[in-house]
Amino acid sequence: MLLRAAIVMLVMLNLGAAGWWAFAPAPPVDAPVREGPGLRLLTEATPSAAGATSALPAPATPSTTAAATAAPPAVASPAAASCLRFGPFADTTARDAAQVALAALGASVRVVPAAAGKARGWKVFLPPQPSREQAQALAERLQASGVRDLFVLTAGEDANGIALGRFSSEAGARRRVEELAGKGVQAQMAPVEPAAGVGWLDARIPAGVEPARVAAIAPAKACPAAR
Repeated sequence: MLLRAAIVMLVMLNLGAAGWWAFAPAPPVDAPVREGPGLRLLTEATPSAAGATSALPAPATPSTTAAATAAPPAVASPAAASCLRFGPFADTTARDAAQVALAALGASVRVVPAAAGKARGWKVFLPPQPSREQAQALAERLQASGVRDLFVLTAGEDANGIALGRFSSEAGARRRVEELAGKGVQAQMAPVEPAAGVGWLDARIPAGVEPARVAAIAPAKACPAAR
């Protein structure tokens, strides 16, 4: 009896095991394990990763950043100081007034005296007499001796002198002196000097002075180049 019961039990166990293997559900597939980011050498990068790395823009250097930044507009510098020559002036009063006005603008001023000019002709004359009456009496004697084209000077440093003619050349004046010598008149000849004037003012005008203020002082032009 016991043997038969053991055999029956063994058969039942085998049948149960066979049924479980036949109808048991399939085991679940394990999900892949995700690994966190780790350190990788540059030589270990995959081609796709290398391409992505090369596509990234290169970091900007200081010079590149400065060039890319728009430069601010340049500020116009004031005009440099300029040298102007004012004049010529007819008298010292006009010259001194211009010098004061230029100094008020902050200009440094230098007086340039007038150079001796070319003679405007030649004159023949008799020197001034001690008085007006003596000069008039001499003129009458000259006219009586046949001397024409004369007159008595009444003003200036030659007042009471007797003018005997003015000529454009030295040769013409010399012929007149020789003619008068033939009549017993010892005349003199001399060049006619140009108007004296008192020269110019060279002024270095500071930068930033309004041109209208400079033009109101006196006629001016650029200073001659230094030689």
